[in-house]
Amino acid sequence: MPYLEERDLRRLARRGGLADYELDLTGVDAVHARLAIERMLERQRFRDEARSVVIRLDPAGPDSGETLFQPVGRQLLAAMKQGLVARCSPIPPEAGAGFYVDLPGREQEGDI
Repeated sequence: MPYLEERDLRRLARRGGLADYELDLTGVDAVHARLAIERMLERQRFRDEARSVVIRLDPAGPDSGETLFQPVGRQLLAAMKQGLVARCSPIPPEAGAGFYVDLPGREQEGDI
């Protein structure tokens, strides 16, 4: 049985907020959030290795009004359909609001 570090186990279990990097969209309006995600996806197209990202959003509150959760979720779902996102899931409520996103790496020329 292979030995796994605790960090690797948490990543596999998608707990603890561990990711290769974090995109913090707290306090950002919908237009800027959409553009930031588009930039993130465009940059990933040129990376050879897959990466994981935690996208942080403002949590809903009694007087918060509309949040970015639904528009960002729709944008990520559309990116999944295009093959730009491998997996996407909401982060647990105790960790805040947002998504865990796995981005695929660029295919190697020899793989085609």
